[in-house]
Amino acid sequence: MFNKVRSPIFKSNEGHAMKRICAAFVVAATLAVTGLLVSASAQNAPANKEQKVAQQPTTTPVSEARAREYSIPSSQGPSCLKHLGFTVSQTRMGQVGGTAALPANPHGNPQPSSGVPGGPANLNSIIQRFLSTFRSNPEQAGAILNEKFAVSGADLYRWNCQACHGPDGQGALPEINSVLGPVQGTSPAMTRKRMEARGIDADDDMIQQVTELAEASLRDRFQHGGKNMPSFEYLRADEVEALFGYLEKLASVPPTKRDGLLVAESAARVGEHIVRGTCHVCHDATGPGSGHTAMTQGTIPSLASIPRDHSLSGVVHQVQYGSSSTMKMTGGDVMPAYPYFTEEEIAALYLVAYSPRP
Repeated sequence: MFNKVRSPIFKSNEGHAMKRICAAFVVAATLAVTGLLVSASAQNAPANKEQKVAQQPTTTPVSEARAREYSIPSSQGPSCLKHLGFTVSQTRMGQVGGTAALPANPHGNPQPSSGVPGGPANLNSIIQRFLSTFRSNPEQAGAILNEKFAVSGADLYRWNCQACHGPDGQGALPEINSVLGPVQGTSPAMTRKRMEARGIDADDDMIQQVTELAEASLRDRFQHGGKNMPSFEYLRADEVEALFGYLEKLASVPPTKRDGLLVAESAARVGEHIVRGTCHVCHDATGPGSGHTAMTQGTIPSLASIPRDHSLSGVVHQVQYGSSSTMKMTGGDVMPAYPYFTEEEIAALYLVAYSPRP
C-alpha cells in the first residue's frame, strides 16, 4: 500500500512509546506513540515482532484527531462471544483470518471521482487528506471522511467475513462451516452436476426451485445470522450483491451478473464494517478499557475505550501484528493479528466515532 518512502503524516515518536511501555506492560505490542500510523516497513515484519520506530517530530496530535465525532450507525451491547458464552480460548471465531500480507490492490479499479483535483479518490488518499486538514479546517475534514470511493466484494468479505471463515471461505471445521457449499448450491449449473452425479433426473424447473431456495436461505443467513453466526443486517442491498459476487468467485461458481460488482463507500462506512463485522466478535461495545489491571485480569477492552486509551499508531500496530509476548505473559486472552487490514482501513475505524451503545 505504501511505498518505501513514508508520508510525513504517518510519523511516530519512540520516546512516548517507551514511556507507555514502562507505565503499562501491554504497550510493548501497541507501540502507543504520539505519531499517527506505523511506517510502511512495519508491514513486512513478522506478526508479534516488536518494531523499532525512528524518533521524528509530529505536528498532528492524536488527541485532536480522535476528539472529532462523525456519527454513523452504532455497535451495541456485549460481544458476539459473550452472547454465546464463549471465551477467546474456547473458539476459533474471529481468529481464522490468516496471516497473508496486505492486499496489493484492496479497493478495486476503476474508482469514482470525489471531485478532488488530481484524480480518483480512494481510502488511502482520503485518510491522508483528512489527517493533513483536520487541524486547520475540521468541517472540511469531516466532509472528506464522507467522500465516496469504490470497494469490491473482496473488500466487504475481508471486513465482515474473513476473521471467521478464513481467506478462502473454508471456515474452521467442525466449529465454523465453510461458505463454499451453500454458495455452490445457488448455482444452477453446479446443482445440475451434483444431481446428475447422484443419478437424479432434474428438469429446469426443479433446478430453479432448488437454487432459489438455496439463495433465499443464504440471504436469510446474512440478515438474521445462524446458530452461532451473528446477523449482518447492517449490510445494504448493493453490498450484499457485491459480497455475493465475491463468494461465488471463492466457490468457483460460473460468473453471474454479480461478478466484479463495485459499491460506493465512505471512510465512515469502512470503519463501521470493520467494527461490526470483525471487532465486535470479541470486543464489547462499551465497558472497561485496557489499563494494566484490566489486561492482567484478561479483560478485553471495549470498543468505546480504544480511541480514548490508545494512539492511532498503537492501534494500527496492535491490529496488524496482534498481541506481543509481553501481553501473552499476563495469562489473559490475546489478540490475533489481522495483517489483511490496511493502515487506512484501521485508521477509518479509529477516527470515526461509531457511537457504541451498552
